[in-house]
Amino acid sequence: MRLRFSLAWLKPAQAPAKAFKSSAAFSLVREYIERIGHFLPCEAGAYPAKTRSCVWVCERAKKSTAASSEDLARELQKCMNSGVQVLEIVIGGPDGFTDKDLDAMRPSFRWSFGPLTLPHELAAVIATEQIYRALTILHHRPYHSGH
Repeated sequence: MRLRFSLAWLKPAQAPAKAFKSSAAFSLVREYIERIGHFLPCEAGAYPAKTRSCVWVCERAKKSTAASSEDLARELQKCMNSGVQVLEIVIGGPDGFTDKDLDAMRPSFRWSFGPLTLPHELAAVIATEQIYRALTILHHRPYHSGH
């Protein structure tokens, strides 16, 4: 399986680094994508990807699941076991997603960090870190237990 973080605020031809106002936030996203790459191929880009197999949406709590790290690891394992070739994790922009957007995406999992309103760049950092954490849980690595 391959992971793709789709940044909803990124313009189609724009490089991910140019979409971040904060170079520090992009640096962290890039760091976690590199770490994820030790387990699975991973990239960041604009939404939508040309090829999608499975879509997860990362959004502010509405009808989403505020999942623990362990819950997220279980969902990721289910996805990996299902034979999905690409998992696209879509992170909303400053205005989030409309109901029409969500209907078009038909996400198989709607994931939230709770009712907090976070800047979209920070949400991207948290999403990449949590996927990395989920992979370390699944591979019994000390990252999760050591924090």
